[in-house]
Amino acid sequence: MSNATNEPWAAWAESMQKMMSSPAAMNPFAGMMAAVPGMPGMSGAAGGGFDPKQFMKALDPAEIDRRIQDLRAVETWMKLSLSGLEMSIKTMEMQRDAYASFNKMSEAAGKTVTESAQAETASVKRAARSNARRR
Repeated sequence: MSNATNEPWAAWAESMQKMMSSPAAMNPFAGMMAAVPGMPGMSGAAGGGFDPKQFMKALDPAEIDRRIQDLRAVETWMKLSLSGLEMSIKTMEMQRDAYASFNKMSEAAGKTVTESAQAETASVKRAARSNARRR
């Protein structure tokens, strides 16, 4: 969890890793595919036969609605995360531009101060020379 303090996206990456570690949980057709014997990566019913309960569970409108609702929640969460990321990028761009403007202002102010000091020095030298000539 020490990465979370150093990297703002570490918590998000960790949650995505947890979610992606079980892709079958995200698959709305997992129950239907589990009922098909010999489907690679999917376990069929006991004895390799057809399990109508699994098949009907996948076709149950309430189950489909629940999965749609779950996917909508994930979609909303991802949109929110994207908005936060976009806002972070815009904030950093504004900081970069403000820093560049500040540097230009500092350079201009430094140049003005240097020019003023040089003009003042030249004025003092001229005054000293004219006073020396008068004496």
